[in-house]
Amino acid sequence: MSWIYPIIWLLCTYDGWSLVVPRLSTPPALHGELESPLYPRPYQSSLSEQWYLSVPVGYQLQLSFIHLDVEPSADCHYDSVTVMYEQKVLGKFCGQENSAEGRGGRQPILSPGNHLRVIFHTDDSKAGPHQHIGFSAFYQAIDIDECSLPDPDDGSGPLCSQICHNTLGSYLCSCRHGYELRPDQRTCMLDCGGGVFTEKEGILTSPLYPLPSPLGLSCRYHISVDPSFTVTLNFTGPFHVESTGQDDSKCFHHWLQVSIPEREPMRLCGDKSPGVIPTQSNSVQLEYRTDSAGLSRGWEMHYTTQRVQCESPGTISHGEVTPSLPQYQYRDYIHVRCDTGYKLMLHGEQIRAYFSVCQINGQWHIPLPECLP
Repeated sequence: MSWIYPIIWLLCTYDGWSLVVPRLSTPPALHGELESPLYPRPYQSSLSEQWYLSVPVGYQLQLSFIHLDVEPSADCHYDSVTVMYEQKVLGKFCGQENSAEGRGGRQPILSPGNHLRVIFHTDDSKAGPHQHIGFSAFYQAIDIDECSLPDPDDGSGPLCSQICHNTLGSYLCSCRHGYELRPDQRTCMLDCGGGVFTEKEGILTSPLYPLPSPLGLSCRYHISVDPSFTVTLNFTGPFHVESTGQDDSKCFHHWLQVSIPEREPMRLCGDKSPGVIPTQSNSVQLEYRTDSAGLSRGWEMHYTTQRVQCESPGTISHGEVTPSLPQYQYRDYIHVRCDTGYKLMLHGEQIRAYFSVCQINGQWHIPLPECLP
């Protein structure tokens, strides 16, 4: 394999070939400098050298020639400095920056993106009486005003649907009053007025009700009261949530979902009001969704709360249950007293006294006893 080495040596030294000296890419930096080989001494012939420059993402790269002294020629045919962005030539320079001869780089060059490629090429001609020393240049990061850029061509719409704020190296989106930023951090949606509701009574409505609901809604409402209370929902106003079936059973695109612990969620749509929904729970979640098309006029709901109730304990033979109330609520208690000549018996054993408390689960904590002779 020793015959390879003379060929490589020939390619590098033969007068008809250019010497290619590749350069590695520079790591992203906010600024930097570059010079032609041997600068400020005269450069050699038969060179083809490249620099790959980059600044951090979110910035544009601006290149400025501090000094340019490259052999001038028509269209910079012999020696040249070429500046490229990807496959696009941004400029080809030769001569001196302040001379009428040649094509000097007098103005800064702004890259469309955050990187540039600089190519320095010299031909194989021998140096004349004037030896040219090449170039020195400076590059720096220029902040991109993303907010002033045209909309992307990918159909995704503007960078920000409402308000765009340019920041150093990036941008931020915000929304007008009454709207909130979606998780994509670009688009805005109407503030649903959702959240957690702990009051014992209240009114909830769809956004803009009684006007039609905006499209693209994803609203959540959570009613959560003290565990000693249960919530009752009452849909009082006109109800209309778009459905795709005549029987109001196809709630595919728009829906209001009511979720109660330990029960199957109820997905509601159509124009028939759900009316009154006793939840028997202190916690209820509602989720209102509309997609990007269709029409829903919305809904209005009044919720109330009631203390947890226990069923009436009933009566007992040869005895009396006190107090006698029309309703028994959480923490109410009862006593049982037997008639004269009868004994209090519970689970087959005599007891001296009896009382029971209405628990938070709606059950009496001890069953009724018996009065036996």
